[in-house]
Amino acid sequence: MYSKRLNNIYAPVIYNVRQMAIELKNTVPWKKAIDSISSFISEGNFHFSDSGIFFKAIDQSQVVFVEFELPKSVFDKYSIEPTLVGVDLVELGRIMNRATPEDRLSMDLTESELFLVFDGETTRHFSLPLIDINEEEINIPETKFDAKIELNSRILKEAIKDAALFGSSAVFKIKNSSFSIESQGSSGTVKATLKPAKVTSIKNTEKPEKPEIISKYSLNFLQNIVKEADLDKKILLEMKTDSPMRISYSLGPSNIQFRLAHMIL
Repeated sequence: MYSKRLNNIYAPVIYNVRQMAIELKNTVPWKKAIDSISSFISEGNFHFSDSGIFFKAIDQSQVVFVEFELPKSVFDKYSIEPTLVGVDLVELGRIMNRATPEDRLSMDLTESELFLVFDGETTRHFSLPLIDINEEEINIPETKFDAKIELNSRILKEAIKDAALFGSSAVFKIKNSSFSIESQGSSGTVKATLKPAKVTSIKNTEKPEKPEIISKYSLNFLQNIVKEADLDKKILLEMKTDSPMRISYSLGPSNIQFRLAHMIL
């Protein structure tokens, strides 16, 4: 598990009226990111900076650490004073799920609310109260991963679904150029071995005397981590025996990354 501790005192953020004006024609990356993050974290701070929007936090169980970045270049308009915006991510996700592909999103801020406007066939206005959220210092151990696997997200999602038929956890194994996912329960077992031709790349840097990399992870967390990954895009997995796994993929022009704590074998 990861560790975290609160800062001694976090100074409250003072918001000025109309601190930002943001417009985004393609709302899909932002919408998917909110859906993915809110699967684990109910409240959090978004950092609006001169270079874009950033988010990082760890879930209450300290099993999943999330990092997200949406660069300034993605936006059609991005006028903002650097600030920290604390919101209810579940409620923000509910609002974003009302956006249609044709909608243009505008966001603005007052000292107490985040305003969102969807402009499409109709113009719809939403507001969300801001929340004072203590920033947390997150201590993530430095990990030198021994293997990297890049593969199509559809293949990984199907393998995770197969594993979930019989168990709540799965064992990930890498040996030379072979990558497999195994699960077992009282009603049966399943093992999915991904064919080398279907895996973009497997880089195993483990020493010859330790040729196998093996670690166990929660399938429920894995399913929520990969759910927003586009089926025709790549997912990168980085692993080390009995260690957290780093999972990263793109959401359009943005990038989202997770660290998932391992389970005891």
